[in-house]
Amino acid sequence: MATTTHGWLLTAVVGLCLASLACGDKDQFDEGVAKDILEANAVNLDGEQVTLSTGQLQCGVQSELWEAPAQVSQDRTTARLTSKGRDLNFGDNPAIEPQFHQPYAQVRGAFSLEVDGVSGIRDGETAGTKLVDAKAAIKLQDACFPSPLPIMGVKHGEFREDTPVSFLFRKSEDGWHLDKLVH
Repeated sequence: MATTTHGWLLTAVVGLCLASLACGDKDQFDEGVAKDILEANAVNLDGEQVTLSTGQLQCGVQSELWEAPAQVSQDRTTARLTSKGRDLNFGDNPAIEPQFHQPYAQVRGAFSLEVDGVSGIRDGETAGTKLVDAKAAIKLQDACFPSPLPIMGVKHGEFREDTPVSFLFRKSEDGWHLDKLVH
């Protein structure tokens, strides 16, 4: 009899703990909440820049995602994008420029993200909004990209490899949601 009572009490306590976790505080917003939201669903990106490693650039040539890089000016080398590369949602020719440490490419479409870290959270311009600065990268399902491609943030109107990406979150009746990526 005592074992049955203890078992019932243990089940009740575990059930209450799980119920309290499921309800959660919809008003709470911190690094963990931001990361979870960003990684939960694909995020639409339009004309964002991502960095590529030299190996990924060469793999893209071998896989016919783009042509071999060719110098188009004194300070710029590009790899002409192919339809196969466009099918992966690359939006422009991958490029190599002296102001960047790595090659970069532009992407357009819905991408799953991996967030490496949240470096800042601040109130947005309107009530019920938050701006989150984070190191984020896109995931691509292709052998050339076994690791996610880091998204470049924007500082003073220019894409920068060392700048986190800013995301705008908006609070609604059912909690916090990603609104958009902002510059």
